[in-house]
Amino acid sequence: MNIYDTMNQLEREFRALPEYQAVITALAAVKADETASALYAKFIDIQTKMQMGQILEAEQQNEAQALFAELQANPIMAELLNTEQALQTITSDLQDIVFNPLQELYGQ
Repeated sequence: MNIYDTMNQLEREFRALPEYQAVITALAAVKADETASALYAKFIDIQTKMQMGQILEAEQQNEAQALFAELQANPIMAELLNTEQALQTITSDLQDIVFNPLQELYGQ
């Protein structure tokens, strides 16, 4: 088995994880609910702006905080956020495993 076979196997196993499947289910529930879907669209918009460094004004930051509170109050969105967090923990651990040898190699 070569490295690419191993990576392909890892991808298949990642997609089979219960945490990954839970995100798929939660995202489908969000898309099926009009209110949750609208909140999700706002969340993605604000998240994209924040990642691009576009949200700097206090008013925009307050809007983002209010939206996050609204997301947590919506049970469908709250479930998506919870399932995404569980999956993020796995991807973070995986990233650490992959990059640890490089960090050791370069003494970081």
